[in-house]
Amino acid sequence: MENLRDKIAIVGIGETEYVRSSDRGVKALIIEAVQKALDDAKITPRQVDGIVTEGLIVPNLLTHLELAYNLGIHHRFSATISGSGGGNVGLALVAAQAIASGQADVILTYYSNNFGLRGRQLFHEGGLDTNNLKAVFETPYGASGPPVHLAMVAHRYMHEYGLTTRQLASIAVNQRRNAVLNGKGVMKKPLSYEDYENSPMVADPLRIPDCCLMNDGACAWVMTSAERARDCPNVPVYVMGAGFDSFPMADADAFTQGGAHYLNKPNERIALERALKMAGITRDDLDFAEIYDAFTIMLVRFFEDLGFCKVGEGGAFAESGVISLEGALPVNTHGGHLSHSYLNCATHVVEAVRQLRGEAGACQVRDAKVGLVHGGTAMGDAASLILRRD
Repeated sequence: MENLRDKIAIVGIGETEYVRSSDRGVKALIIEAVQKALDDAKITPRQVDGIVTEGLIVPNLLTHLELAYNLGIHHRFSATISGSGGGNVGLALVAAQAIASGQADVILTYYSNNFGLRGRQLFHEGGLDTNNLKAVFETPYGASGPPVHLAMVAHRYMHEYGLTTRQLASIAVNQRRNAVLNGKGVMKKPLSYEDYENSPMVADPLRIPDCCLMNDGACAWVMTSAERARDCPNVPVYVMGAGFDSFPMADADAFTQGGAHYLNKPNERIALERALKMAGITRDDLDFAEIYDAFTIMLVRFFEDLGFCKVGEGGAFAESGVISLEGALPVNTHGGHLSHSYLNCATHVVEAVRQLRGEAGACQVRDAKVGLVHGGTAMGDAASLILRRD
C-alpha cells in the first residue's frame, strides 16, 4: 500500500450551515455542499467520473445515481466503504486505488446527517438500535441510546483507572473554545468548567457537554490525482497515508476484556499504524489531529488506543493541555462532534483540509503541515487518514 502515498489530493471542499434542525430536505443540503466543493475546486459536474462514500448512512439519504441525475454527472466508478466515521475517513483508500488504477480521474464524496430532525426516530423508532449489532448486544439489556451505554463505559473506566469528571470536562471545555473560535458550527456560546458542572446530567456521569450534537448539515470534498491537483486553484492537500481495520464485535471476548468494546480496541491502533507506515512518518510528526468524538469518554480511550499515551492516562493527557490549539497536539480544532457538528468525521476531514490550506481563521494551528483524521465508531471499523501540504 506504500505506493499510494501522495498519489491523490483533496482539491475542493464544501459545506452547508450546521444547525440544530434545518427546514430543508437532506437531499437539498447534500447538493448544496457538493456544488460548493466543485466550485471550490473549479471542477464541473461533467468532469467528475467517480463517486465514493461511506456505506451505512449515505445510501439511505441520497444515492450516487440520484446525485448524478441531479447534477449531470457521468460517473464510470462508484463505491462505498464501511459506515459512519470509519467509512468517511477510510474512503480515501478506495479513491486512491481507483485513481491510481485508472478507474477514475476526479472523485467526489459527500456526507450528511439529519439527526436533528429525526433523532428520536434514529435511535428509538426503527433506526440504528434495530438494524445492526446494537439490537443484539445493547438494547436487550436496557442500553437504549448511546449515552446510556457510554455512561457504563465511563463508570467502568473510572473504576479501573481513576478517571475524573474534571478530566472529561477538560475535553468538552477545550472543544467548545475551538468551536467558538471557528464560528461556523452549532455551538457559539463559551463553556466554562462551572457551566459544565451545572449542566444537566444525561446518564451519570455524562452531562450534556459530554455528548455529541444532534444536528443537520452536509459537507463534501473532491479528490483527484496529484498531477491534476497542481492545476487546481487551491493548495493541494495530499493523502500521505491511509489505513483501515475492523474489530470482531460478535466475538464474546470483545465484551469481557476491558469491560466493553469501546475500551482498548486494537483495530484503532492498527489503522493508524498502517497509515503511518504508508506516510513514512511517526506520531511525533503530526501537527494536529481530528479524532472521532461522539462522547468525551470516547476521546479518552482514543488517545490511548491510538498510542498517544498509555492505557489509563487518557484523562490526564487531555487535562494537561496538550490537545489545546497551543498544545503539542491540537485535537478537533473546529470543535468536533461535541461542539461544532455531528457528521461522523466528515467535517473532521474538511477541517483538516482547511487547516492545511491555512484557512482556519482564529482556530488555525500555526505552521500546520501534517494532520491526522481518525474515524472509529461503535460499529467495529476504524480508519486513519494522514494529510499533508507542500
